[in-house]
Amino acid sequence: MKKVITANIGGYCFTIEEDAYARLDDYLNNFRASMANKQEAAEVMEDVEQRIAEIFREHLTLGQQVVDMILVGKVITMLGMPEEGAAYDEKEPAASASRRQIRRFYRNPDDTAIGGVCSGLAAYFGIDKVLVRLLFLIGLCFMGVPFFIYIVLWIVTPKANTIAEKLEMQGKPVTVQNILDYAKYYSSKYSKKQTV
Repeated sequence: MKKVITANIGGYCFTIEEDAYARLDDYLNNFRASMANKQEAAEVMEDVEQRIAEIFREHLTLGQQVVDMILVGKVITMLGMPEEGAAYDEKEPAASASRRQIRRFYRNPDDTAIGGVCSGLAAYFGIDKVLVRLLFLIGLCFMGVPFFIYIVLWIVTPKANTIAEKLEMQGKPVTVQNILDYAKYYSSKYSKKQTV
């Protein structure tokens, strides 16, 4: 018989075996220690914990209600460890087919002209956002229907708030390395804009 504890991970409570919790805690502490920027670490760690909670919820069934060492091992394998010196590339597709992520449609809050619908569509289809915006403008001039389509999409499409959602929007796997690279890329991008 193994000891179990209740842990809050990513806003969800899980019953987890004590040794599995110790392994997961070591993994998260090692990852946290590998991050140089402590301000950025809080947001990244929150996204990593949310991703871990998603994976736990996907794998827990009615028969298995306790997170065990096997499931923690799967999570660590899926997320991986961050690699030093890796750079985030917004345009680069997922590296391995086994880790390929299905794209999800979100409004893009990082690149909005009005509501982020066009840049979200561009990210979803993997095309240039200027082309999508131009198509909406041309359609608006000739038919007026795209205006109503845009308004409906603006209302019903969720905004990509977390780093995990932003990666899903681009079709990238939600791994620790991609979360870390995304956070570094956008923090440097926005710090450059503020200094100019």
